[in-house]
Amino acid sequence: MPYSEDADALKEKYYHSMGAALTEEGDLEEAVVFFQKAIDIRETPYAWCGLARALYAVGDVAGAVGAMSRAIKLAPAAADYYHERAAFLEALGRPDLAGDDVEKAVSLDGNYGRVDEIRWAARVVEGSFSPPAGPAPDASRIRSGELRRLLEEKGGADIFRKPSCPVVSCPAYCCHFTGRLLLHGVTIGPWKLQGLRRHFQEKGLREEEFLDVFPMAEAEHTESLFSPQDVMKLGGVLSVTFPRQGTSPLGRDLAGHIPKDKDYRTVMWIGEEARPCVFLSGGRCSLYDVGDEASLDPCASFLCMTGFVFVVLRSLGLIDGEAMGARSMAELNGIAVEALIILARDVYGSDDTLASSKTVADELQTAVEGDISGDDVMRDAAMERYRLLKTRHEDLIGGLAASAGKRIARLLAGGVG
Repeated sequence: MPYSEDADALKEKYYHSMGAALTEEGDLEEAVVFFQKAIDIRETPYAWCGLARALYAVGDVAGAVGAMSRAIKLAPAAADYYHERAAFLEALGRPDLAGDDVEKAVSLDGNYGRVDEIRWAARVVEGSFSPPAGPAPDASRIRSGELRRLLEEKGGADIFRKPSCPVVSCPAYCCHFTGRLLLHGVTIGPWKLQGLRRHFQEKGLREEEFLDVFPMAEAEHTESLFSPQDVMKLGGVLSVTFPRQGTSPLGRDLAGHIPKDKDYRTVMWIGEEARPCVFLSGGRCSLYDVGDEASLDPCASFLCMTGFVFVVLRSLGLIDGEAMGARSMAELNGIAVEALIILARDVYGSDDTLASSKTVADELQTAVEGDISGDDVMRDAAMERYRLLKTRHEDLIGGLAASAGKRIARLLAGGVG
């Protein structure tokens, strides 16, 4: 792809990314402007979808219906688009048309009959691996080194840090992209680049067959599109380096079983024409451990819902690798949804777990208050109670997970219809 085409595509990416960010921040009128700018450059279903959401949020319901209809025209198999348009049509006073859209969404993906429950379950499970909600205390005011370490714990989120996905049946959808990897933010930093160059030299490989370079000056807004640490001077020109793509498209059969993202929405960078990263080999990343850092940061952020659920199951010791290997990707996608709901209802979202989690968080907060106020007796007593309660909480999770694991094992053994 010539640099001029890359530059236009990157400008479109900047505009639709800004539209999404502004929507998140609540600056909706400005978000509408940016989505429209993106669409003026290149029509994509996700830009139209973003515009529809922004228009709905500012009260232009009819405009939202029209924009989502355009997204549907460009991506007629995206069940989530019909489901969202149904909500817009309901607000417009057309429950008849809304019902038709719900039926269409469910016909494309039966899980849209319970998508609110699935999204609730994803929030519950993901939230259980996050730090406690609320403002974080100023670490510079904490005197106790042990307490600082406790506050720095990520609530188990390390299991999602550059995970090696356990879904062995997957053709590595997360390594396939429609359009060049550059457009999706998969860039290579200097330390990884050095490691790759050593790897190429040892293996007698040619760098230009694996890596591509884009000069920053060729496109606008590049400072917002690329991480500063990935920008390097190459040949005297500020540039970013990224993996090349392979030549074989994903194809209709495999594309028909693409997992959803963690919000149970369509993953729009993957389609029938999506091509794999050149480092994809045998369904796994061949550069994962090459160099001084594992994987690439953007790659780690693409964990789909199915991968997310199975990473959690692996952390709990509930995965049967042999049973998983006997299941197709379509079956594993269905099993992941069922397992997610079980984990949310019976483990992480149970009344006992929520009460225990709150007690643990409250005790840690008491320790912080004692430390900051200079009351070491209060702090030390709270920390002792915290450690005891944390152990009990982990034992509770372990017991509930073991019970839930029996049901999940039956899913793996029998599959999901």
